[in-house]
Amino acid sequence: MSFFGSVFEYASRGGYMMIPLLISGCLAGGAILERLFLFHHSFRISQNFLQKAYAFMESAEIQQAQKHCASATHTPAGSVLHCALNYWNRPLDQMQLAIQNEAESWVFTLEKRMDLIDTVITAAPLMGLLGTITGMMASFQGLSEKGMHEPQAITGGVAEALIATATGLIIALVCLAGYNHLNAQIKEFIASLERLGGRLLVTRMEQERKKNLT
Repeated sequence: MSFFGSVFEYASRGGYMMIPLLISGCLAGGAILERLFLFHHSFRISQNFLQKAYAFMESAEIQQAQKHCASATHTPAGSVLHCALNYWNRPLDQMQLAIQNEAESWVFTLEKRMDLIDTVITAAPLMGLLGTITGMMASFQGLSEKGMHEPQAITGGVAEALIATATGLIIALVCLAGYNHLNAQIKEFIASLERLGGRLLVTRMEQERKKNLT
């Protein structure tokens, strides 16, 4: 029997609750994979890119820095850099506020679809438990109708109950692992934006200090 045939047989033995369980598992799994791709590829920029941007800013080549960072505004760090450069010649408190607002605007984007994953983590075991109840009800119904002479009428309901429970727990555990990893990545992004904002402000203040000395 093929792999898909085995999966289909397994799912069909789990009763009607396997349908919402598998749908919710696919939705949460897709959300986790999409977030992983964004966090590890689309939202990251290299240290070489950042070092080059810092070099332009430290040498007061702001226009060059803006051109350099314009291609990375789809990333959290690139967006904050570009925003800071747009406010580079404004008062320091305005620049600080702009950096803060830009960084905070990325929190919603970073946390997108996390509610879906969290919901599946909570709902999957409950749906599995509901499948357990319906499976046991089917077993008792078979027992009352056919008695002990046809054990398959009883074991079918027990199998349905166990399969639904196991599936709900597996989905919840896998999603929980993905959720915790994504949460750690979100905290890392937020911390990196805070460090970036601090470095930008320090660079700006250092340039003003040098101007005052000359």
